[in-house]
Amino acid sequence: MKKIVLSAFLVLATMVGVKAQKAGYDPVNAPYGHGEDSVKCLINLSLMSTAAKAEVYQDALEPWEYVYKNCPASSKNIYIYGPRIFKFLHAKETDPAKKKALVDKVMEIYDTRLKYFGNDDPKGTILAYKTYDYMEMMGDEADSKVIYEWLKEAILDMKDKMDPPDAYGYFMVASLTEFLKDEAKKDQYLQDYFMVTGFLDQAIANAKARNDEENVNYLAAVKDGIVQGFISSGAGDCETLTQYYADKIEPNKTNKEFLNEVVIALKTVGCTESDIYFTAAEYLYKLEPSADAAIGLANRSLKNKDYDTAIKYYEEAAKLEPDKDKASEYLYTLAAVLCAQGNYSRARQIAYKSLEYNPNNGKNYILIAQMYAASAGNIFQEPEKRGLVYCAAVDKLQKAKAVDPSVAAEANELINKYSAYFMDTETAFMMGIKEGDTVYIPGWIGENTVVRLK
Repeated sequence: MKKIVLSAFLVLATMVGVKAQKAGYDPVNAPYGHGEDSVKCLINLSLMSTAAKAEVYQDALEPWEYVYKNCPASSKNIYIYGPRIFKFLHAKETDPAKKKALVDKVMEIYDTRLKYFGNDDPKGTILAYKTYDYMEMMGDEADSKVIYEWLKEAILDMKDKMDPPDAYGYFMVASLTEFLKDEAKKDQYLQDYFMVTGFLDQAIANAKARNDEENVNYLAAVKDGIVQGFISSGAGDCETLTQYYADKIEPNKTNKEFLNEVVIALKTVGCTESDIYFTAAEYLYKLEPSADAAIGLANRSLKNKDYDTAIKYYEEAAKLEPDKDKASEYLYTLAAVLCAQGNYSRARQIAYKSLEYNPNNGKNYILIAQMYAASAGNIFQEPEKRGLVYCAAVDKLQKAKAVDPSVAAEANELINKYSAYFMDTETAFMMGIKEGDTVYIPGWIGENTVVRLK
C-alpha cells in the first residue's frame, strides 16, 4: 500500500511540473553532478534501468523522477525508458485530464532528449518517435495537424535518410487528412507528395546501391501506399495536375528538378498524352537526357505516329534507366506497340532486347507467342501445317512460365487455347510428321520447334 501511495504521489508531482535541477548543474562537464549527488544519480540510474528492463514500470518511476530532475544529461536511457513508464501509467489512467497530462509529459521528455542528446541521434528520428507515441496515446483524438507539423520537420531534417522510414507514410496520411478537411490545402498536399516521393526514390536508390533488398522492398511498399493514396485522393487526377502545372512550365523550363517532378507526376496518374507532359519532357531532355524525359518524347512520337522516332526514344530511355526492370518494361511497351502495328519481326527483336535487361520478364515471351499464333495462317503454303506454328507459340509460353511465375495463369490459358490448333494424328501421319519430331518454322519466325499433336 505504501508503494502505491508513493507512486500515486509521484505521478501527481510529475503532472504538476518538474522541479529544476540544482543550481550550478553542468550537463557538459559534470553530467552526473558532483560528490554525493553523482553517487545518488548513478544509484538511481541503475534502479531505473533494472526495473524498466524488467517492465516493472511502477518501480522505475521514482528513480526515473530523481535522475530526470537532478542529472538529466547523465544517460540517454532516461529518455528511452521515460516514455515507456508514462505510457504504462497512461494506459491505466481513467481520468481524461490526467491522461492528457501524461501525454504532455511524454512529449516533454522527447523535447528534453533533444536538448541533452540531440547530437546522439538525428533530430528527425527523435521527432518521429515522439509523433508515434503521441498517436498511440491520443488514439482517435490525435490531431492530424500536430502529426503533420512534427513529421514534416522530421522529414525535412532527414530527407532521403528518414529513419524510421514509415514516417514518410504517416506524414502523407496526415497531409492527405489535412487536405480532405480543407480543400484549400490541395497545393500543400501536392507539394508534400512530390517532396516525399522524391526522397523515397532516392532512398530506394541508396538501398539498391547497398544491395539491401529487404530495405528496397520495404521502401517500395511505403511508396506504393503513398502513390495509391495520391491517385485515389482526387488531388492527383490528370485534369488537376495539368491545371496545376499549366502556368509553371515556361518559368521553370531550365529547372531540371521541377521538370523531372512534372514528368514523373503526370506519368504516375497516366497523364502521358497531354501537351504539358510532352513540353516538360522536351525541356528536361534538352537540359539532361533521362529515362523519364526520353519516354515523354517517345509518347509524343507515338501520338504523332512517328514510329521510327518513338523507337529511338524508347531505346534511349532503356539505356538511361538505372533500374533494369523499368528498362525492360520500356522495351516491352515498345514491342507491344510494334506488334499492334503488325511489325512482328521488329517487335520480336525489341522483346528480346527487353529480356536482356530483365530475363525474367515473361510478358515478352507471351507477346512473341501471340505474334506467332497470329501468323499461323501465313507461314506455310500447306494450311494443314499451321498447327506447327502453334507448337512454336507454345514453346514461348512454356518459357514464359519457366522464367516468370507471375504470368503462369495467362500462359496456361493460351496454351490450352493454342493446343486446340495442333495437327491431329491422322493429318500428321499423312504428311510424314510424328509427335516429338523437330521441324523448322520458316518465314519471319525462322525457328525449330518440337511437334505436338492433338
